[in-house]
Amino acid sequence: MNFPKIISRIEDGSERYFELDITKDLVWFQGHFPGFPVLPGIVQLHWAVKLTQENFGFETGPHEVTNLKFKSIIVPPVAVELTLKQTGPAHARFTYMGQGQEYSQGKLVFSESRQ
Repeated sequence: MNFPKIISRIEDGSERYFELDITKDLVWFQGHFPGFPVLPGIVQLHWAVKLTQENFGFETGPHEVTNLKFKSIIVPPVAVELTLKQTGPAHARFTYMGQGQEYSQGKLVFSESRQ
């Protein structure tokens, strides 16, 4: 499995909320790390980009990622909430939260504008 199961999805104007089921059978945990699986930060970024493209109509990937912060590790099994917010015609923010903590956040800057 390359993408986690989406447990729920809420759309509210320029925001999207996803509850993701992070299980240890996801391919990203193979070898990262044996006996102590940790979701790589680059995978969190990848999922945020893909869902931003699908939900806000961006056809290309971002040309810049700013304010990227990884604050806590994600260890399966766990349900996490991914919040996406389009903050401008070519900008979006993402935040991963769960178990009362923020896991990561960042801002995606796309080269194309979507209205």
